[in-house]
Amino acid sequence: MKKKALLSILTLIISFGANADLAKAFAYSEAGEIDKAHMELYNISQRAMSGNPKSMCEFGTMYKKEDYWIVQSDEDASEWWLRSAEMGYAPCQFNIGAAYLIGSGIDKDLSQAKRWLKLAIDSTYEKYSRSAKVLYAAHELDKVLDEPMDIYYKMPTFLLDD
Repeated sequence: MKKKALLSILTLIISFGANADLAKAFAYSEAGEIDKAHMELYNISQRAMSGNPKSMCEFGTMYKKEDYWIVQSDEDASEWWLRSAEMGYAPCQFNIGAAYLIGSGIDKDLSQAKRWLKLAIDSTYEKYSRSAKVLYAAHELDKVLDEPMDIYYKMPTFLLDD
């Protein structure tokens, strides 16, 4: 139940966030201007392929939501969000942090969720900062280690000798 509520909140935030062009495509579609909507979606895809972080984020959202793109794929959505987040785009830092938090399209990883949500919190995008703070606190990510400890257990023992 908690996961469903979180998914609903995330969908709203992701849907109406930094997706001005995606919102434009949706508006065209709602107005019955399907060709314009398709052209806007195509333009987003081309800007994403060219490395525009905002368009990469929108392209990920197009994969996440049914009826926005040819196929719906949580994995492809997460891949595009991660690429955008790595370029410093706060809305996608929030998106990928939330995806890591619940394991949507990407393996659940609380240390990665913590990392990306912290970056979103520290961003200048107030809405994403506030939302990330809520998720961060609700899931007590301050108690999560920054990196998995199992890397130390896999270390060859000769490296531990003095």
